[in-house]
Amino acid sequence: MTPDSGLAGSRLRATRIAGLLLGLLAVLGSSRLAQAQATPSCQLRVRVVPAAGSGAQPRSNMLAIPGAEGQYEMHLGGGLVIGRCGDATMTGDSAVHLEHIAEARMIGSVRYRDTTRVLDAERVTYYGLVDRVVAEDSVRLERLGSGATLEGPRVEFLRTPFQGSRTVATGRPHMTLPTGGRGTEPFLVDSDEAEFQGEERAFARGNVEIRRSDLDATADSARFDAGGLGVLYGRPIVRGEGFELTGDSVLARFSEDELREVQSFGGASASGRDFELQSEVVTAEIRAGEVERLWAFGEGRSIAASGEFQLEGDSIEFSLTAGKIDSIASVGRASSVETGPFVPGSRLAEAPKGLDPGSNWLTGDTIRAYFVVPQGDPLLPSSEVDPTPDRLISTGNARSFYASVRDSTRTESPSRNYLLGRTISVLFRDGEPSEVVALDAIGIYLEPSSEGEGP
Repeated sequence: MTPDSGLAGSRLRATRIAGLLLGLLAVLGSSRLAQAQATPSCQLRVRVVPAAGSGAQPRSNMLAIPGAEGQYEMHLGGGLVIGRCGDATMTGDSAVHLEHIAEARMIGSVRYRDTTRVLDAERVTYYGLVDRVVAEDSVRLERLGSGATLEGPRVEFLRTPFQGSRTVATGRPHMTLPTGGRGTEPFLVDSDEAEFQGEERAFARGNVEIRRSDLDATADSARFDAGGLGVLYGRPIVRGEGFELTGDSVLARFSEDELREVQSFGGASASGRDFELQSEVVTAEIRAGEVERLWAFGEGRSIAASGEFQLEGDSIEFSLTAGKIDSIASVGRASSVETGPFVPGSRLAEAPKGLDPGSNWLTGDTIRAYFVVPQGDPLLPSSEVDPTPDRLISTGNARSFYASVRDSTRTESPSRNYLLGRTISVLFRDGEPSEVVALDAIGIYLEPSSEGEGP
């Protein structure tokens, strides 16, 4: 054997020894890490005390089953069983304490309390090695800061609270979420799964149903913020006094315990007893539980329908009083077309503007439509009387074609009236167009040559 081969063999043996030492250190390190990770965050103690109001020493029914490393499986009953770990206290009718894994199973009329919440259930299990609490059967949890509650068959959370810590409930739980802190009217929420995220947010997922005195809603999922904001996803439907909004998502905003704004995004639609409004985005401003203003805008065209006419534009604004339309403003390539009665819930499309005898339309940069509530049957409630058009005013590049404006002194046949002007107004009588007035206009006016004859 040469000196070089001997030196190579020594180096090889040294390399193998170093590898073995590193492997041993890794095993020892991982063992210590696992031991550190398995160390409970607090010392769990479970004991039996006298029931409230009883001065007698409890008759403790206790069974201790020896386990590993001198630890016991303790079965406790015969009084009020109390478990404590850190800032958390649990009480129940009986308990099983597994000392070797720092686990407590509280059974019967259990109450859990820590610095952020209080919980009642029939069974509560505390897993000390992972600091996790699982409550089952008739669970009710209340957040001490906000007063929000969560009820259901199963709730779980981590004992030690931190920013954004999660409390999750399954099995179709019910949430009560104040919209502006304690004492305010809450959202009542039912869903397949619910979650509290810290004190600031709550989530609902799966077949979500939301109720309040001024709002009913359904959605696939929803998020609620402590500041009075709710966001609904998955083609939600929101219903309030005299209105309904839907879209790909809907935002509801509350202030001073009142619903103030509902905004729908993506294929948005707002409807009421006598109108339909569709656009990319629709916003409803609400006061005292009733819609005061509707505003539609976004990519594509906004379309509104009411009675037998349709209004179109780049954006549309409704003004309402007591849930009834006062006026509608259409801005940007605006048009108003007389159509058949709209079908609530149907998808609206831009109406044709032809020159056939039955056409009635008005276009311009901006169109404003004004409505009045007709005098009806005095025995009929005013809420059941729909407003009718009073006048239409088009400004900027105005055009109109009205074939239903009649000269009542000569004939019952319709005239033909095509105008271009700076401003065109169409006046109505009993909901029907009766007169067209234009400013700085030119046009063509045709009428029947004699009574009973066509044009």
